[in-house]
Amino acid sequence: MLCNPIKAAGLIVLLALLAVSASPNVSRAQSGTLPTGYTAQVIAHGLVGPNHLAYGPDSALYVTQLNGGENDGNGQVVRIMPDGTAQAVLNHLMKPTGLAWAGNDLYIVSANNVVVSHVQDGKFSDPTVVFANLPFNGRSNGQIALGPDGMLYFQSTGTEGAPHDSGFIYTAKPGSTTLSVYARGFKNAYAFAWESKSGTFYATEIGDGDIPGVGQPPEKLNVIKQNADYGWPTCYANRLPNPVWQGSTEQCAKVEAPLAMFAPEATPTGLAFFDGQLIVALWNGNPARLVSVNPQTGVVSEWTRIFKNPLALLTDKD
Repeated sequence: MLCNPIKAAGLIVLLALLAVSASPNVSRAQSGTLPTGYTAQVIAHGLVGPNHLAYGPDSALYVTQLNGGENDGNGQVVRIMPDGTAQAVLNHLMKPTGLAWAGNDLYIVSANNVVVSHVQDGKFSDPTVVFANLPFNGRSNGQIALGPDGMLYFQSTGTEGAPHDSGFIYTAKPGSTTLSVYARGFKNAYAFAWESKSGTFYATEIGDGDIPGVGQPPEKLNVIKQNADYGWPTCYANRLPNPVWQGSTEQCAKVEAPLAMFAPEATPTGLAFFDGQLIVALWNGNPARLVSVNPQTGVVSEWTRIFKNPLALLTDKD
């Protein structure tokens, strides 16, 4: 699977299922246009199954990629070079899906572990496990981020075999091996973002599987509050009771309501606070697209459908 990051006037978009080209145009685009005043250009090429990106302390862009099949164990972290090519700095990772820098330490979500590589004089140490065997759904434990408070944030996906011991957003201090539950009640809190002025914390949530008698539930965007409960597994959508888990109207009235919801299986895998709006990448939307969400009202508007299978987002540091 060959993919490229594309920069759209300050917002970097990581794309999946995209033909590789070093051209500065976007000839692989779907129908549609960018918002007025925006342009797009390819800034990297030759990636294989990329899924998350972050700037390093050297100001270079780093990307996690599967580099093969999902469970092949060939995952990598690559550095994007000035000519747009990718240079591997870590190899043989199992299903890397997220990365975050804390000083010269690179934290990576690798399958159901969080590992760290220490970087000194440009050399990356072999990753060591910091948090092992986090509950997960067998597919992905999503992204990891360094919050404005200097803490790491990552998740364990909701697991039906252990519903009360999974579905968490965790937080941990870099360098520590102690984690704590920051919030709970998520099926898959995949991507994170903060509003820089207020510090408000947001996370997307990929929804549950088919609910008998209900169908596929919608996906969500949540405002994350410490110690709050977001409902899974007993509640879904906008605080509706899940009959499979004997949810009740009374229970669900006590959990946090989403800021916004998206169509079932839209798969919100990317999130960034950009130009006063929350931009959400709907990897599997119909069509796949970027949408904007008003952070005050939760109103969802299409931002662009020009990118095919947008996967992760990053505000350009320039």
